[in-house]
Amino acid sequence: MMDLIPRLHRHARVIIRDFITDRFRGSGADYLVIGLSGGLDSAVVLYLAAEAVGNRRVKAFFLPYGGLSDVDRSFSMEAAKGAGVDMQEIDITPLVDSLPFETEGLVKGNIQARSRMLILYAQANGENGMVVGTSNKTELLLGYFTKYGDGAADIYPIGDLYKTQVRELARELNVPPDIIERPPSAGLVKGQTDEGELGFPYPVLDQILYGYLRHLNASGIADLLDYSTTSVEEMDRSGFEPPISTEGVERVISRVLLSRHKRCPLAVPKIEISTPGLDLRERW
Repeated sequence: MMDLIPRLHRHARVIIRDFITDRFRGSGADYLVIGLSGGLDSAVVLYLAAEAVGNRRVKAFFLPYGGLSDVDRSFSMEAAKGAGVDMQEIDITPLVDSLPFETEGLVKGNIQARSRMLILYAQANGENGMVVGTSNKTELLLGYFTKYGDGAADIYPIGDLYKTQVRELARELNVPPDIIERPPSAGLVKGQTDEGELGFPYPVLDQILYGYLRHLNASGIADLLDYSTTSVEEMDRSGFEPPISTEGVERVISRVLLSRHKRCPLAVPKIEISTPGLDLRERW
């Protein structure tokens, strides 16, 4: 029987480290610029970046909004200390609240994410830096990121690692256990968790996406899912109760298809032989 659980490639750490080093040298940048959230993904990327180019060439920023970020601050400081990187804090509250109209909920959360992008790129521009994205493969496939917010970066070192693989790599990198086990959250709304919004635990989502990218149909994926790797806490956070139906799998796949525009920002119709965003994506 086919196993849908994504396993971490034994050379993933080396591949990512070499990727960061190659892109860094090729860009002519002096620094890598990373936004810390206090979560697992940004901590892993920070550790990988420091390992690839040296901690003195990494600039970490914690960009809080209001009182939502008090807990995140301590985790971000812990990650920075573990990686041997200095962390600078810049409050984005004045920037977010400067809009001439009221916002709330998802709209305000997206403004926070885009404000952080503005700060990171301003810092990168001023210091000849390169912005490093912290999105993982699960988030990218599901479109679970803010377009032109955390979805705007120069490189995405963990963009081909599912969330469960990122957690495995974090243990290999000796990221602090309390960061590894912390409930995943975008930190944009008080009490929000990723799995609560997505409606499924990450171990289940990763298996669905893994099967989908191997061209299995929804019913086949539903039959092969292994729930033994999903903790009770993850089930509770998502409100999910196994087993998942074929319709549930189809909802996840639909989300992948509907979020394609977020992964392919240059939506250009094909007219000439070489087209920006299509043929010219990597050669130029």
